[in-house]
Amino acid sequence: MKRDLLRLVLIVSLCAATQSVGQTTFDGPTVETPELRIELRPVAEDRFTINITDKVTGLQIGHEFEGEGANDPEPFLLVRSQYCDTPVILLTVKFPWRHALPQYLRLLETYAFRESDLEFIDAAFGPLTDIALADNTAYELSDLDMLPTIRVRCLAGGDEKPFEFVEEKTR
Repeated sequence: MKRDLLRLVLIVSLCAATQSVGQTTFDGPTVETPELRIELRPVAEDRFTINITDKVTGLQIGHEFEGEGANDPEPFLLVRSQYCDTPVILLTVKFPWRHALPQYLRLLETYAFRESDLEFIDAAFGPLTDIALADNTAYELSDLDMLPTIRVRCLAGGDEKPFEFVEEKTR
């Protein structure tokens, strides 16, 4: 019960602490906001690209990833946040279930992109609701046990990669 309440508080906090992406439209392999258009496209049998277009600046960039046994994922969640003094776009994608997979659950993976240049930063296995709301420097040691399992660790000299996702086991 206590764990469920904590999870609910974290989800509500995520919604309150992160900047809303405004009117977001999910349409198959595409998600669109007033400022962004993100499209997921298959590349090969087990690979796909995330193509991001900044509608304000006209910047377009594509990133290729492995597809967790599929090349046709769909956008699932999209939110803006900030980690390690870096504004980021967090995109959770949903992979379709395949009979060959050993588990019978939805496969979700979250990708982080730097908002300024749309460059890929890191990925975490799971939805963005499983990622801490702030980087590890924002919490007291006594609070760490209550955080979600995916934490954010700031990296020194983080111009190229300001942070990384780290999976921590909770007690």
